[in-house]
Amino acid sequence: MILRGFLIALTFLTRIPLPAPKVEITSEEFSRSYHYYPLVGLILGLFLWLLAKASILYFPPLVLGAFLLVAELILTGGIHLDGFMDSMDGLLSARSPERILEIMKDSRIGAHACMALVGLLLLKFTLLASLTPSQFSLLLIMPMISRWVFQIGVVGFPYARPQGLGKGIHETTRWVPFLFSGCLVLGASFYLVGFAGLIALGVCVIAVTFWAAKISSLLGGLTGDLYGAFIELSEVVCLLAAFPFLN
Repeated sequence: MILRGFLIALTFLTRIPLPAPKVEITSEEFSRSYHYYPLVGLILGLFLWLLAKASILYFPPLVLGAFLLVAELILTGGIHLDGFMDSMDGLLSARSPERILEIMKDSRIGAHACMALVGLLLLKFTLLASLTPSQFSLLLIMPMISRWVFQIGVVGFPYARPQGLGKGIHETTRWVPFLFSGCLVLGASFYLVGFAGLIALGVCVIAVTFWAAKISSLLGGLTGDLYGAFIELSEVVCLLAAFPFLN
């Protein structure tokens, strides 16, 4: 049962080739697989860490930064980036809450999404390219922290739509397992990165709580697209917050 939930989360959050499940996945199983999202993030981080360790021997930092950025997009299929762009199209439109939700639901990409995408990827690329070999351990915790901290929006704030991919996760997320997994993420972050890991986690918690509160007050809740946006933004915040404290 535990392994099945983990594989469901791994299949949803990544494009890592896995055998198709023999039994059809129920909506309840899919919703409850959120427990394993931080573990999936740690696995993604391990791939990035291994790539960095292997590539730094042969390529300059700028090329390595591009490798890491592209590798993460390939591993995730850009699933969270899609939510980020839809969210930015709506939130930056300065329209009414109802119109913002309509824009976010539209699959077409607008100018606001393009501008936000360029800014996000440029900032992430420069941060990744600036990592030294002694700082590569940050790659392990960045995806893990982001895939836990977005759940603040899930468990702490209402869902803005009557239905949607994220609604099932919102309805099944509970404070106790969320806080328990947070303790594990905290311990892993400190073990892998030290004090910088604690700073990164703390700043991400504050940032996501602030964003979720502001957006929820505007829209009356959050959406699955916003959950994805929180993950993408938290990765950048994690890098920014940890950098000054890395050895």
